[in-house]
Amino acid sequence: MTERKKPAAHRLTQAMENYLLSIYVVQERGIRVTNPNLVEQLRRVPASENLGTSLPAVSGMLRRMEKENLIRLSDTRDIDLTIKGRQLAESMIRKHRLAARLVVDLLGVPLHEVDAEAHMLEHALSKTLEKRIQDRLGCPQTDPFGQPIPGSGYREPRNVVTLDKAPIGKTMVVDRIPEDDAELVAYLHENGVLPGVEVVVSDVAPYRGVVTLVVGDDSAVLGYNVSSEIRLRPA
Repeated sequence: MTERKKPAAHRLTQAMENYLLSIYVVQERGIRVTNPNLVEQLRRVPASENLGTSLPAVSGMLRRMEKENLIRLSDTRDIDLTIKGRQLAESMIRKHRLAARLVVDLLGVPLHEVDAEAHMLEHALSKTLEKRIQDRLGCPQTDPFGQPIPGSGYREPRNVVTLDKAPIGKTMVVDRIPEDDAELVAYLHENGVLPGVEVVVSDVAPYRGVVTLVVGDDSAVLGYNVSSEIRLRPA
């Protein structure tokens, strides 16, 4: 009897990997995954990934991913991950966030450069190397931005709120910041608005488009449009 060959492992293109990662991130932020919202997230992927974000390019890739049983489109054209798609997306997110932890903890890469470096590394990590990195780093549960690493045993802290909904005058701890806006990350780092740091929201002014934070003896002013991407938890 001839031995049956095992089916080949599913191979994703680099573009598909970036789409899966982007869909996952949009969902993780509690936003509907519509074409416009996905395109906005895809445009935050580093230019080195060479992603096309024109309407024909995005529509074509989504059709291809639907045929591959990675996503499904609802009657309202919202995009959702299938079981297979979610498993692959979580694998990409895990590699990306472990890579981010690696380049910060072991290599000292500046925080605003981390996302681009992690994107380049994530596509090349084998399961074996991923496990070695995880063990070497002490099995971290979050990346340098406070974002959870899938499969790490991470548990969401209680009473987490976005910055725009945080109570004024109460001491809070930065739980999570976005990683994919290099200028914003550099500003947050410069002003000490980083995971684990205590802050006090002193003013929320949507009509002026700003949120003001007290960080130690200094203050930081952030645009209201980005405040929903920064999460705080009670001190």
